[in-house]
Amino acid sequence: MNRHEFLDVASITLSGVFLRRPFFARSLESVPIDQAVAESHYEPFAFEDAGVRRVDVETPAGPLETSYLAWRWLGDDRPTLLFVHGSGEDPFDFGRFSSNSFRRLFATDDWTVPVNLLAIRAPFHGDSTRAYTDAVGALETFVSLLAASATLLEGLRERLLERGCPAVVVSGLSLGGWVVNLHRAYYGTCDHYLPMLAGAATGELFVSSVYRKLVAESALAHPDRIREALDFDDAFAAVDADDCSPLLARYDRLVEFDEQRGGYEGLSLSVLEKGHVTGALATDRLRAHVARATRDAVTGSSR
Repeated sequence: MNRHEFLDVASITLSGVFLRRPFFARSLESVPIDQAVAESHYEPFAFEDAGVRRVDVETPAGPLETSYLAWRWLGDDRPTLLFVHGSGEDPFDFGRFSSNSFRRLFATDDWTVPVNLLAIRAPFHGDSTRAYTDAVGALETFVSLLAASATLLEGLRERLLERGCPAVVVSGLSLGGWVVNLHRAYYGTCDHYLPMLAGAATGELFVSSVYRKLVAESALAHPDRIREALDFDDAFAAVDADDCSPLLARYDRLVEFDEQRGGYEGLSLSVLEKGHVTGALATDRLRAHVARATRDAVTGSSR
């Protein structure tokens, strides 16, 4: 075990010590992810290019609150990048001691790509950590969290196109990467997708990786039910478009490289020689990946 793998195992082990309620401890009942996406719809909203805006999404688990922040708006005629954060992060926290991925990647002079930039917040990520861990005690709530976030991406894409935006690119890290891939699998309407440290066989994260330490034993006794609810690798692979620039970490013990890379066959896969923790903290490398792929995707779109 190298240091990258060790840090992944150690971080999950430590998280398990403080976790109030394991994943799926309360309920393992859930509709599959494709049904959750099909049954989710956002409440009508008018796009605002400043400030934090709430968008409610109806899901199989009931209404869930999502939100977005137009961090930088250059104009209706410019391409737009939507970014979805990692698990447990509040992307709108720009406090002195915050370290969320959106702030590290984009709230810096090192980000120089001239596109509109929106931060997306998934359900339960503006609340306390306790609210999030309570929510994911039910599998259907976690499935609906993913579906609601993908639905918000689609709602924003539609509003942006109405305003004349020439291209919409979506990117996400870890949890956000799963959301990005989910949108590609069941909507496929954005111009380009940039998932990082994520795949499409979501169930494997919970049943076969070190992340299983955070899952209730009662749920682990039924791994097929978790896979049936969360996996969407077949739908993702069925997309016949060269519109995705994924990034994985070779020594990732959560989003395991050998388990997830097959889902990206035929796509240009970038690989970090790191683990999940060290990969997520490789800010310069992640920023360079998003910047390069975004520039390539919007070439000819900006005016």
